[in-house]
Amino acid sequence: MANRRDFLNAIVAGGAIAPALGAMGKSFPADNPKGKSGRTIRVALVQYDAVPEHIERNIGQVELLAQKAVASGARWVVFHESSLSDYTPRLGELAQEIPEGPATRRLAAVAERLGCYLSFGLSEKRDDRLYIAQVFVGPNHYFYRYRKTWLWRSAPDEGYRNEWVRYDPGTGPEIFEIDGVRATCFICADGEAPRCIDRAGELNPQVVFYPNNRGTLPPFEVFGKRAKTIGAPMLVTNRVGRSWVYDCRGGCVVFGADGAILAKANREGREEILFHNLVV
Repeated sequence: MANRRDFLNAIVAGGAIAPALGAMGKSFPADNPKGKSGRTIRVALVQYDAVPEHIERNIGQVELLAQKAVASGARWVVFHESSLSDYTPRLGELAQEIPEGPATRRLAAVAERLGCYLSFGLSEKRDDRLYIAQVFVGPNHYFYRYRKTWLWRSAPDEGYRNEWVRYDPGTGPEIFEIDGVRATCFICADGEAPRCIDRAGELNPQVVFYPNNRGTLPPFEVFGKRAKTIGAPMLVTNRVGRSWVYDCRGGCVVFGADGAILAKANREGREEILFHNLVV
């Protein structure tokens, strides 16, 4: 990636990278939907280049980026789908238990140390089953994970990217609490299922987490309509860099409950931390 070395070197050196990153993403006035409490939470949506199969290396980068986001005032720090392992032919070997596995335990300790809420993705193993999971940890350790339900059916020649062949489905969106806020979550292809969107709306959440791992996100109005249907702000994340079968362009975005864009990152494949003051 063209600017990856400068990006990471600035983080390690402790330079003023976070304000610059925040400036890259265009942020609009905080939303304040009717009937909401008016509480403001600073969120950071991170698009970074995860290296497939290099879980320890990716955990280290998640920790560094979370530190930088919190230093710029973020309380919630959110990463993309499969942000620790990416998609891999070695799925069974690299999948981990949640919350007992080393990745969840380590990043839960990071969240506790930083006093933040952290969300990241990995492949989960539980008994003889494998799931695509999004994990949530906070100052008081692990508290939730969502399992992708409407799995992606890819072309036969994509092999391990055919999620229906390699993973087990979850049970769909449900309500959980993060930092005193009613939330729900679904992952990437889940959002293509009308049943998923309808179920999420019936839960009456205050915020929706929507992590992705795609080459390119669809036009803004596509996801904006989903946020409006659910009736809650939606936090969309996506990776950058080379995944196993395609280049990813990023495009993290925050939508309001009315479907309007509240903040957006670049869609040119550059690493970026997108900050937004979210009113819930």
